[in-house]
Amino acid sequence: MAASDVQTGPSVISMINEDHRLFKQLWNEYNGPNMNGEMKQKLGWSLIRAIAMHSAAEEEVMYPEIRKRLGSEAADHLLGDDGHQAIKKLLFEANYMSVEKNGEATYTAKLSEAMKVLFHHIEDEETRTWPRFESLPGVDADLLSHLGMKFDAAKHHAVTRPHPWAPNKPPLNVLANTMTSPLDGALDMWRFGGNPPRYY
Repeated sequence: MAASDVQTGPSVISMINEDHRLFKQLWNEYNGPNMNGEMKQKLGWSLIRAIAMHSAAEEEVMYPEIRKRLGSEAADHLLGDDGHQAIKKLLFEANYMSVEKNGEATYTAKLSEAMKVLFHHIEDEETRTWPRFESLPGVDADLLSHLGMKFDAAKHHAVTRPHPWAPNKPPLNVLANTMTSPLDGALDMWRFGGNPPRYY
């Protein structure tokens, strides 16, 4: 079979960047006109769920590849206090807040703080890390497609709420995610009235 006949799936980077666009879309909706407190609460919960799943899948699949090919410093930067760890801490706080309990302004302020860190992290990935990664020897369409399939699979057992103190590196994070996601899923069934949004 010719190389051109081989069917490859989407690149992991295109999948990650598509998630990034989703986060921006949800946040724009949150801040849009004619949004009441109840609508903002549901969008806030949706954002927390989507970001938690995305982060868990990145930490299982993409960041080990970054560590392997670009070094520990690059991976730790993405995971650390300017990246995932900061986002998780802020979203963990938001997860235990509500528009009804804390007021719309306070709830929005906490989400805004998290989204500011997230958007800085997204810019870092898309303009610095991904171009460096894609330019490396051995990083080709087949690898990116393979990682894309693993990224999709990881979302199926990903946590759906932020857990700042959980492991964020394999193999412990895979075990922790697999064990914790059923509890997160049960809580989300209650939160979303039996129909939590799917982001995979």
